[in-house]
Amino acid sequence: ITPTDTANKLKIEVVCRLASSNATRPYLAAALFQDTTAGALAAMFHRVSDNSANKGDCITFTHWMTAGTVSSTTFRVRAGADTAGTTTFNGASSNRLLGGVLASSITITEYKV
Repeated sequence: ITPTDTANKLKIEVVCRLASSNATRPYLAAALFQDTTAGALAAMFHRVSDNSANKGDCITFTHWMTAGTVSSTTFRVRAGADTAGTTTFNGASSNRLLGGVLASSITITEYKV
């Protein structure tokens, strides 16, 4: 995104579907990062509800911030589980679900201040 004014507000909405191959009720987490900054801007976690391998859940969160720049800036989401195993994005068991059309997304809306 390239904000139009440094004072404008950015609303960043993250939706991601994750599953873990670990059957010990892992915590699934997703975090939002900007450009090459090492620290996350925001994060959310969810504990899988039962002891079934490849049981997944949807993690959602919203982050508000001042744009702070009129240069191009890149937002990324990193995700994983707190236990050993394979974490699958938009699927389970290392396979896609719903034919690959699961609607995980990052939506950024700029609001003029």
